[in-house]
Amino acid sequence: MVTVDVILPLAIADTYTYSVPDGMTCPEVGKRVLVPLAKKTITGLVYRTSLQNADATVAGKTIQIRDIIEVLDEQPIVLPSQLVLWRWIADYYLCTIGEVMAAALPARLLDNDYTARTEVYISLHEQYMDIEQLQPVFDSLKRAPKQRRLLEQFLELSDAFDGTPHSVEQRQLIELSGESTAVLRTLIEKNILQAAHEVVSRIPSYDAETEDAHPLNEQQQRAAQEIEAGFTEGKVCLLHGVTSSGKTEVYIHLIREQLAQGKQVLYLVPEIALTTQLTDRLKKVFGKQLGVYHSRFSDMERVEIYKDLLTSQEPKVILSARSGVFLPFSRLGLIIVDEEHDSSFKQQDPSPRYHARSVAAMMAREAHAAMLLGTATPAIETYHNALTGKYRLIEMKERYAGLSLPHISLIDLKRQYHRKEMYEHFSDPLVERINEQLAQGKQIIIFQNRRGYAPYIGCRTCGYVPKCCNCDVSLTYHKRTNSLVCHYCGYTIAVPKSCTACGGEWRDFGVGTEKIEDEVNGLFPTARVARMDLDTTRNKNSHQRIINAFAKHEVDILIGTQMVTKGLHFNDVSLVAVLNADSMMQSPDFRSYERAFQMLEQVAGRAGRTGSQGEVVIQTFQPDNALYTYLQRHDYATLYASQIKERKMFRFPPYYRLILLTLKHRDLSRLDTASRELSERLQAAFGNRCSGVIVPPVSRVQNMHIRTIRLRIEAQASFAQAKQLLMQQVAYVRSLPTCKGTIIQPDVDPM
Repeated sequence: MVTVDVILPLAIADTYTYSVPDGMTCPEVGKRVLVPLAKKTITGLVYRTSLQNADATVAGKTIQIRDIIEVLDEQPIVLPSQLVLWRWIADYYLCTIGEVMAAALPARLLDNDYTARTEVYISLHEQYMDIEQLQPVFDSLKRAPKQRRLLEQFLELSDAFDGTPHSVEQRQLIELSGESTAVLRTLIEKNILQAAHEVVSRIPSYDAETEDAHPLNEQQQRAAQEIEAGFTEGKVCLLHGVTSSGKTEVYIHLIREQLAQGKQVLYLVPEIALTTQLTDRLKKVFGKQLGVYHSRFSDMERVEIYKDLLTSQEPKVILSARSGVFLPFSRLGLIIVDEEHDSSFKQQDPSPRYHARSVAAMMAREAHAAMLLGTATPAIETYHNALTGKYRLIEMKERYAGLSLPHISLIDLKRQYHRKEMYEHFSDPLVERINEQLAQGKQIIIFQNRRGYAPYIGCRTCGYVPKCCNCDVSLTYHKRTNSLVCHYCGYTIAVPKSCTACGGEWRDFGVGTEKIEDEVNGLFPTARVARMDLDTTRNKNSHQRIINAFAKHEVDILIGTQMVTKGLHFNDVSLVAVLNADSMMQSPDFRSYERAFQMLEQVAGRAGRTGSQGEVVIQTFQPDNALYTYLQRHDYATLYASQIKERKMFRFPPYYRLILLTLKHRDLSRLDTASRELSERLQAAFGNRCSGVIVPPVSRVQNMHIRTIRLRIEAQASFAQAKQLLMQQVAYVRSLPTCKGTIIQPDVDPM
């Protein structure tokens, strides 16, 4: 009998085997099949086919192989190259291939409930295809003016007087004619018009004329030539270009060359917000050859984009956030990872906890495609690869059109508070600079990397702080909704009128973007203010509305979290203000200084992108911190030199590979038993490469207690063997009765 091994979109260790019933053609690899699982049915994907007996032996017991219920696809929806990539992701990131499948395919393909979108189109009945035959019809409608008016509107829209009339969308016809559907229905009943349902795309088409790419200046031409030379050598290229140096135009020229060869291009960006301006720019050059793919699209839209790429033979460039690595490319020529340093490329939860940059590198290798990384602030590991020759380094050290990099000035908050020269969280010098720029008609970005009104509230009398009932964190205060929200699990309550412990009054502590918005409105009452954070961008197209309003100068001051720091281009932003930069360096993370520099340099790069030199004002309690010296000089190289020395000393990447094990359980005693057992076994196997049990700063989320263990493996050691040994110990601990129910989640290359 013929059997197939099927991937199920579940966290199960391997594939399931099903038989092909008599009379059914054996489904090809990559097709979806409907199969039984316990008492349910589920959509799976054919991974391989084979011949074997109708029975199989599992754990010494003979079981009967169950039949496939239905084959769902006429053609495979997953390419062989994708399955190779799925297996690599599962092996490298220590997850199951079923979890990869669940992440890779749009949800409607997994649920098997995709339906094509249809619209009703109206056309002339076939007996009236000759326009002269319509005259008797008009004569018959002399006493039916509404029907006559609707018919005239149809003929105008369908170009009936210029040739053979085509069909017209019913909604458009009703809207422009001003008549009702009842009038239209009467014309259909008289066999004058006819209606038909036609499949239409949910993705809006781009019908405007395209334009040529902007010519490259000397610096850009040199960079493009060096990149091409690197591609010829078969190397990954790192384009290290200062903010506003014109990296995007270099990308466009490289993309154009690939499309001219009939190839496909994947253009990855870390934030959905970045797709807004990039889409507009790329559409002007590539028109219908551009596709956009990210999580803000509906499930139905994502299926259509996926299927279009699968079946289209046209050259295509896909602009996407990290999930674009799972799309079905058959002629991939180039992958661009823009802002490659950004931690948003790393998937945190759920599994697979992949990094899109690493997955893209594997895609490029398997497809023999070129790969380009671009950023003004490279990841330490990436820059190390470039300096050691693994990657080819290309630098663009000057801004486009000879503009100067922004001037960065520091304001000592200790001094300002001591001299009482503060209004809430704004120093007097900063208020003065903002007023000056507003008077000149310029725009300002204010960066505060925390949303909500205040991180928490507390009682003035007893000090009680409301906390989440599910997580070990205080609740964030959101003034607009008068609510307290947990940013880990979403738990929300209304703000109590008084302290629930003693009846005292509340006081808010700390500051978020919502509070800054209130302060800005009080300080600058005539300025038009907008806020861009997770709370204001939840809805579809909300990013685009805010960015477009700011670009059109309908907003004077934009307040935002890290969404405003990356890749956005605004002509009239002359000043960027950072209210408290110190908090970014206070996290207990070996990457904290690297990330602080990256974020501050990126947000600084939004200022002065056209015209005169921009200015960045940073308020800090630590003006003597070396990081600010690097920033004022825009000196990434010195930051790298200091960080790489520490990385080597303390055994961090790129000299060591990291695996973080997160253990979770509702029962704290069981969790402590399991984490202690696993730590001891790993220390016996790996020695001092394994840490002890770590209690994280947030040690309970969604009623699950949390512990972590960190494993360091030398870069020159066999990472595959280390992972194999690790998973043997994990499997043993999972099998212990005393550790039953403990969730153990490996995170390879954690961020």
